[in-house]
Amino acid sequence: MQIIRVLIQMAILCLFYEAGKWCTAFFHLPIPGSIIGMLLLFLLLVTGVLNERLLLDGSGFFLRHFSFFFLPLSVSAIVLGPYFIDYGWKLLFILIVSGVFGFLATSVSAEGFIKWKEKRKYDRSY
Repeated sequence: MQIIRVLIQMAILCLFYEAGKWCTAFFHLPIPGSIIGMLLLFLLLVTGVLNERLLLDGSGFFLRHFSFFFLPLSVSAIVLGPYFIDYGWKLLFILIVSGVFGFLATSVSAEGFIKWKEKRKYDRSY
């Protein structure tokens, strides 16, 4: 019974992925379908239409076997070795710069949010 529940939950998660792909194709959006699917799932979870317990086991399965799903990507990276020799330094530079900017944006916004929450907590005018 547990296996069937996990399979059904995984199928529901895959349906969100497919729905996102369909929305991207139908509305000609420049956003990947997987992101649209995650936003749809997030919207349903936040509004309470969908309970998180409904997808807990299926999402847990995906998280436990996360590295397995990246195996094809790793094999593709090995096949594309000559490209990494020619363009590897550019890719490395882009990865480092985007990582630093992502880290800075996250830290600045998190710090601003914490200060805002603390100000709101101690300021009774809100």
